[in-house]
Amino acid sequence: MATPFRWNVARREQLGGLISGLAPGAPLNDMFLESLRSTAARVLAHANTSDLAFIGRTPESLYDYLSGCLEGLRDVPSLHLVQYSLRNAGSINQIPEPALAGLFDYLNSEGLGPKAIASGPRPIALVDFVATGGTMESVIRLMKLQAEREGQDWTAVQRRLRIIALRVRTKNAPNTWRWQQHQDWLHFIPDTIIRNVSAPAAFLYYLGNDQPKVTASFHPGRWAEETGAARRPSRDQQAALDFAVQLYDLGRTREERQTLARRIARHHKMRQRATRGLVLKLRGG
Repeated sequence: MATPFRWNVARREQLGGLISGLAPGAPLNDMFLESLRSTAARVLAHANTSDLAFIGRTPESLYDYLSGCLEGLRDVPSLHLVQYSLRNAGSINQIPEPALAGLFDYLNSEGLGPKAIASGPRPIALVDFVATGGTMESVIRLMKLQAEREGQDWTAVQRRLRIIALRVRTKNAPNTWRWQQHQDWLHFIPDTIIRNVSAPAAFLYYLGNDQPKVTASFHPGRWAEETGAARRPSRDQQAALDFAVQLYDLGRTREERQTLARRIARHHKMRQRATRGLVLKLRGG
């Protein structure tokens, strides 16, 4: 089964000397942190009672930061980082059968297979930067295909899904382009709640295009691998790992948790019981 390897920033013994020999990195940029913090607060506010599945490598920093913020707190959203890329692979109909089987095994192992989603205690919110909707479409189509092959009721699965789309912030006007109004696949998920979280363009484009990533791209050519053993990291990966550790450690601090709680409390979703409960836990953490 293909299980893509990622170093666990919470387990420092796993990192060994991967980051200890690096030159001291630049301090966390205040502008980046403010965008990250505000985006994370909006994602959590929209999550309500859902667990969060961050799709691909773009939201790695959100995952690492929130992993620190929620570490040790009870009854809070669980976080999944779903390694996934369909770049340069063509349509899903062109994916070889061994690769599909590997991906489906991986999703099952992460608790994100159709059976786990349909019968789990909490809904699952898929979180990703959505430009035109292509990646999210492929994820939904593959989830539906997996449900059909495993004999699961797709209606029951899609009812337990949520989509939280990270979108470039624009002026709100009647003629604003809204991605979900230009999709021909949403009939597959008629009961799935879709929410949009806006963020500065520079922040999202940096995450999506320029930021060094901890993980290697997990594309169809790797889905059928028998093992996800660690590969020797590149210098960019080491720098990204050091950055991930900084975000995780920041999130574990009492001051940062209270700052995040204040950001969430400003959101109109504070009327939700689960959101108010999360804010109280962060304030007490």
